[in-house]
Amino acid sequence: MEKETGIFEVTGSKDKLHIRFSSFLEYIDEACKAVTRFLESEQEGLAPHLFAVNLVLREGLTNAVRHGNKNDPDKIVDFQLKIDDKKFILLEIADQGEGFDWKTQQASELPGKEDHGRGIYIMETYFTRYSYNPKGNILCLEKKIFP
Repeated sequence: MEKETGIFEVTGSKDKLHIRFSSFLEYIDEACKAVTRFLESEQEGLAPHLFAVNLVLREGLTNAVRHGNKNDPDKIVDFQLKIDDKKFILLEIADQGEGFDWKTQQASELPGKEDHGRGIYIMETYFTRYSYNPKGNILCLEKKIFP
């Protein structure tokens, strides 16, 4: 089976990582690996947060590819991670989709036996704050890391 190709770009600095990729699910693994390398090598004391960051990141990126961009390889997912003043990890995930009514989703009950619909619950559990832009295609997350 031939691997599909598209855009996968990683740029960064001491406190910031930027990743852009075509809407292929396999690029999510690459993005998570890049984030892990960045947090392990560039930032001291963040190892305890790796699980939470990767879990929430994987959820957000998967939603951007599947639901936002509808697996369209011509659409891009744009992701940024920033360490703000050594107190917060900030994530921003943007897709090129039509967005969704996240406030209605936020107010709904957690699904029982279904294998989807837990993203907002996961974000609330592992991050300090989350929000979407009014259109619902840009997710912003904030995790307090140091007092």
